[in-house]
Amino acid sequence: MRKPCVWGDEDVRSLIASVAKGFPVGALLTLETGGEVEFKPRVLEGVQNSVAKPAELLLDGQQRMTSLYQAAYAKAPVRTKTAKGTLIDRYYYIDINRAVDGSAQLDEAILGLPADRRLRTDFGKTITLDVSSRELEFDHDLFPLNKVFDSRDWFYDWRDYWRAKGRDVSDLDRLFVRGVVESIERYKMPIIRLDRSNSREAICLVFEKVNVGGKKLDAFELVTAIYAADKFDLREDWSGSKSPLSPGRLARMIGSPNRRDVLTEIASTDFLQACTLLHTRELRLAKIAQGFKDKDVPQISCKRDALLALPKDAYLKHADAVEEGFIEAAGFLNELKIIWHKDVPYPPLIIGLASVFAILGKQAQSAKTKSMLAQWFWSVTLGELYGSSTESRLARDVPELVDWIGGTGARPRSLDEAVFQGVRLRSLRLRLSAAYKGIHALLMKRGCRDFISGRATDLMTFFNDRIDIHHVFPQAWCKSNGVEADRFNAIINKTPLSKLSNIAIGGDAPSVYLKRIEAKHGIAPSTLDEILRSHLIEPQHLRNDDFDAFFQARGKALAQLIAEAMDKPVVEESGSNEPELESAVADVDTEVLEAVD
Repeated sequence: MRKPCVWGDEDVRSLIASVAKGFPVGALLTLETGGEVEFKPRVLEGVQNSVAKPAELLLDGQQRMTSLYQAAYAKAPVRTKTAKGTLIDRYYYIDINRAVDGSAQLDEAILGLPADRRLRTDFGKTITLDVSSRELEFDHDLFPLNKVFDSRDWFYDWRDYWRAKGRDVSDLDRLFVRGVVESIERYKMPIIRLDRSNSREAICLVFEKVNVGGKKLDAFELVTAIYAADKFDLREDWSGSKSPLSPGRLARMIGSPNRRDVLTEIASTDFLQACTLLHTRELRLAKIAQGFKDKDVPQISCKRDALLALPKDAYLKHADAVEEGFIEAAGFLNELKIIWHKDVPYPPLIIGLASVFAILGKQAQSAKTKSMLAQWFWSVTLGELYGSSTESRLARDVPELVDWIGGTGARPRSLDEAVFQGVRLRSLRLRLSAAYKGIHALLMKRGCRDFISGRATDLMTFFNDRIDIHHVFPQAWCKSNGVEADRFNAIINKTPLSKLSNIAIGGDAPSVYLKRIEAKHGIAPSTLDEILRSHLIEPQHLRNDDFDAFFQARGKALAQLIAEAMDKPVVEESGSNEPELESAVADVDTEVLEAVD
């Protein structure tokens, strides 16, 4: 599905003014045809189709050149849009008198008129400007911009029109032609030309360096253009057609009406990365089967160069399995109580999970397989391993996971590399941290129940009850009782609760709000105690308002929960390879929902 290059009316007028004044509007980027990268050529919007084979393709500058061509050359009106995004057709004119008036801005002399060349007000009832004929253009001294490269006859007729009426516009003609028309005619735009020897990677890199504004030509766009040369529309395959009956892969993965929320932020390049992992793994296994070794065996990769080299046939071969893999990954994350996309510890983990599910197929449905995947997931999340070099880790973890689960390989190295230090529980304060999100999910998976409803978390209760992570000892109480912020804001003092429970807590001491919940909602103290224990909270510490005892006991309980998830002890030693700085970003979700504290 082809997306037209449509600029807003104000942007088009600003571009015309810049060209007329000789101001730079950026460089064009072209690519010589006939090289490794075979793009499907397409003409600019408004240009009549040509069967000529182009010598060069315009990679960057399509919107600028489309707007300039339509406004200054084409006979049809320019397809543009209003500030509200409504598509409209415009013819552009330059007010000759205002253009040569030194006190006026040239931008103000450029007019965009409707396709019938009549400007209306009063909801279309009153015509305030009409240039629908050549004589009316002359009468208002409005020069049609699409005559700028063939203007001689227009100016002859304009002078004759006014000479017959006793007005001499010769000086005005000379000033306008020299000051505006010739500036547009002589305008030169710098061009960066890439010859045919450049690789896909080089083309993408150069484009990103040059294209500081407008839409980035990311890897997906490049692959889309490459596949288009082979008569396959990758964008439509991903986004779907305009018909609601033909959803693309993204819409099918997210689902409707019951959305898989954890997949709502999946990007087109994420999907391509998963396909690339499967393709490069397949190439590697084929070479090994042929007896190749060491450097002769290609590496598994999902980096950009490998993604750009993904053949169309390989994409089509793996895309359906990868699509199903993402759906399975969403269900798996929901089982781990990661339900909201903002609670996904590391988005690339979804790519890894989808790839594993796509490779293993039905084998991934067994309880044993999911247990092994869960151990890996909690390990890399709580060990915070995917903070950098994610592409390299995915290329290593996915095949190691597949071989480990299949019984043909050793346990993935990430399981041994992942370490959780007990002291980290005291420094986890913000949702930005993967381990913070992981502990939040672990508590829900363990079965922590809401203080008021007594319900555990599932897909329905999470969104309906607005479950989020909130303070156990309220911030207001902690501040008034001398508890340091770095302690009461730590994950140890937070737990998943509904918005209703958080409001019920308020800013009071635990002993006060527990009694209030019991009285208002008819909950027996013993029942509420059991609910508190489901959060790894010792009830007596809350009923005694003993923050120190609570903090110490819950820290140990959370450490045990983490150890069970990672299947390895929590390390008590502290320290890091380099100093860590506390992020200045506030935990927005928690602060907003806990405004009552």
